[in-house]
Amino acid sequence: MKISEHAEHTEQLFGIRAEDIHKWIDGFFDHDGFDHYLRQGKIMNYDPYDHRRFRHCKEALEEAYQEFDGKYSRSQIKHVVETHIKDDYDGYLPSRADFENGTFTAKYHDAIHTEELSAILDAKELADYFDGISDDDLPGQSFISGFGFRIVMPTILAIVLFITAIAFVIVPLVEDSMEGQKRQMIKELTSSAVSIIESYVALEQQGELSLQQAQHRASNEIKAMRYGDHNKDYFFITDMHPRMVMHPYRTDLKGQDLTHYTDNGNTDGKQIFVEFTKLVAAEQEGYLEYLWQWKDDPDKTAEKLSYVHGIEAWQWIVGTGVYFDDVQKAIDKLERALFSIFFAIALGLAAIMGYVITQSRSIEQRKRRAEIALHEAKDRYRALVETSNEGYILEADGEILYSNNRLHRMIGYTYTELKTDTIWRQILPVGRQNARVLHHLEQLFSHTAEPGEFEAQLETKSGKKLDIILSSAKLFFSEKHGHVISFRPITRKIYGGAYGLVKQVTDYQGLASRITEEIEQSATQGHVVESLNQMPDLIREMIDAGSRPDNLRRAIGTAYDKAICRFIDLSINELGEPPVPFSFISFGSNARHDMTLFSDQDNGIVFEMPNDADSLKQVRRYFLHLAERVCGLLNQAGYSYCEGLIMATNHQWCLTVDEWKANFSDWIENATPNSILELNVFFDIRATYGKKALVTQLQQHIVEKNRQHEEFLSNYAKNCLSYKVPLSASNQIKTENLDGVASVNLKACLRPMEIFCRIYALKHDIREANTMTRLKQLAAKQEIDPNTFREMVYIFDHIWNLRFMNQIVEYTDLRKVNDILAINDLTELEQQNLRNVLIRISLFHEKIRQDFF
Repeated sequence: MKISEHAEHTEQLFGIRAEDIHKWIDGFFDHDGFDHYLRQGKIMNYDPYDHRRFRHCKEALEEAYQEFDGKYSRSQIKHVVETHIKDDYDGYLPSRADFENGTFTAKYHDAIHTEELSAILDAKELADYFDGISDDDLPGQSFISGFGFRIVMPTILAIVLFITAIAFVIVPLVEDSMEGQKRQMIKELTSSAVSIIESYVALEQQGELSLQQAQHRASNEIKAMRYGDHNKDYFFITDMHPRMVMHPYRTDLKGQDLTHYTDNGNTDGKQIFVEFTKLVAAEQEGYLEYLWQWKDDPDKTAEKLSYVHGIEAWQWIVGTGVYFDDVQKAIDKLERALFSIFFAIALGLAAIMGYVITQSRSIEQRKRRAEIALHEAKDRYRALVETSNEGYILEADGEILYSNNRLHRMIGYTYTELKTDTIWRQILPVGRQNARVLHHLEQLFSHTAEPGEFEAQLETKSGKKLDIILSSAKLFFSEKHGHVISFRPITRKIYGGAYGLVKQVTDYQGLASRITEEIEQSATQGHVVESLNQMPDLIREMIDAGSRPDNLRRAIGTAYDKAICRFIDLSINELGEPPVPFSFISFGSNARHDMTLFSDQDNGIVFEMPNDADSLKQVRRYFLHLAERVCGLLNQAGYSYCEGLIMATNHQWCLTVDEWKANFSDWIENATPNSILELNVFFDIRATYGKKALVTQLQQHIVEKNRQHEEFLSNYAKNCLSYKVPLSASNQIKTENLDGVASVNLKACLRPMEIFCRIYALKHDIREANTMTRLKQLAAKQEIDPNTFREMVYIFDHIWNLRFMNQIVEYTDLRKVNDILAINDLTELEQQNLRNVLIRISLFHEKIRQDFF
């Protein structure tokens, strides 16, 4: 849809056009937009519409709130953004994940791009796919029923019809047309001669000339008139008797009675001049065909067509004629030209038809091979699904369309029984463990939730309970949305370890080193991802071996950094060398190496200002394209996109050194506790790849600005105090009721310490981002005493240990973040220990109050 059409729709629905919001949604990163891109030419095959995955999805709403705050209300912005996106995607509101997993292609808005959201399978294709297509439906080899009848025969028939039309329709029409033109010509010429004679008749009637004088002059003037190729075509005059009055070439006939005259060559005995008189007497004019002397050659006769017209006042007949031989020569000449053209066209058509037939034959063969391959692929897929250890259900709008045999054996229900309306409640009975997954499925079937993974408890037909991982993936059919839902049996793990479930590895440090070496030496991005996929088993084994959380975080962070570096190197090999020096920056938990295997991305790019300011947009596009590849590969490796779009793929965080400095200056100079809330992540900064001096410049700039604006740290301190630990007034753990389970957020418990270390790192110009390293340096600078240092390290390690246990052990089959700890899963002693740790977090708040207030 065009911008105006989007605006008209929102105006119709909500009474607001908001064209600036529509343009923002469809706009390109640079202010000059797509037109500038076209003028500059393509850069590295960069698709200028790639960015739309950031604005053509529901996650863009938060950015829109910031962009148009103050101009429109939040509800107006929400209506406009969601209506625009739904207009583009057939009423569906995609997420960023939809673009990353290939569910959608970002829509173009040019007139030349008319692609619509297409279905993967329509209803018939779906039935064919699962029920099978009979071999009789495959293309046959018979000429009559196959390719020959459908392609070759119509081609030959088309050529035959073309030639027949030329020979029996077009050429006769041309001949008739030319003969008609000759008839019209001699009629018009005769009319000219009649006009001359009638002028003399008028002179005679007016008395200016005698009859004899007028007739003599008129006769002489007509006698002198000539036309034709060699001026040999003429006019003649007879009277109504008939007698010859004037003939320029047959003077011997002048004055003679022509009543019985027939030409020597006239074998049919036609009395030519008598016929002329009859025509004139009857209709005053007419045509006559006969044989006559060939022009001025008395020895040759030829067929001739004459036209005659009567002069009533003098009882004269004036006429002229054309020889059929002249007409035929003209027709022959035209026909030769036409046949030459038509022959060339026929040859061209034959060549084109031959090419079309050849290509069609090739396409037909490929099509047949593709159909055979589809049948083989269907059989292989069916075999793969049927032999899988997982159960599968294919549903559309909550209706089960297909289920595999593994699921039937797993739960004891047949395919027919699974199609009943109550089956979900039967196989996933209502209970504490299934509450979340049932709620998720209800939202999923109504298209208000994204696919996900959940632990659930399946109940078989016999009443047996099975612990499973239920995961869903999105599918689109012709007229409805659907999902593939898988059921993967798991073995329930106890809290605190995965005893006996993974192979014991004693040299986990060596294994960690081997994984990072594999990443560094990977020849392809896929190999990097495969190497990273070894990390979950390693981390679980390190937990079983009693490794400290600091070692776990270091192993994860090191592998993460190595993956970034290798992804960048491989991408540069494809894109070409960077136009200017740059650094790939890690922010927040990525910079601190306070990461789990499931942390999201927080990153950016800083690059030197190019010498030619006009090339800045070209340079920025290169780095945006590089970031698009790197962040996409990290997402494939399990490190999801940042929901707040703090990524190098966002043009806001792909900047020159001066642009980054301007941002930090603005953030520090205009800081408020609320604004710092959104900017926390940027003050944990580390150069992961490239020219580290660029990040050093930014860190130095931050230090200088802090010294100039001391109130910034005070505002930061207020922000730190706003993070409360989950304790009640009586120092009991304060829980949240999530899906009926008393829970506490472990990540929220860590945040006060993270911000504490960050604010004191800014105060003392400590440029290391790692939280544990910051604590050590603060102790070295005597900002905290040795006992406080030990307590802080214990608190940090304890919460991180719980966090790893919760994410890696209890949810070992899920590759997703889960910082929500069910408090009742802890023993009484563990709950008491956690309560004591949370109480001691007050250390951070007390020190901040003393130092800054």
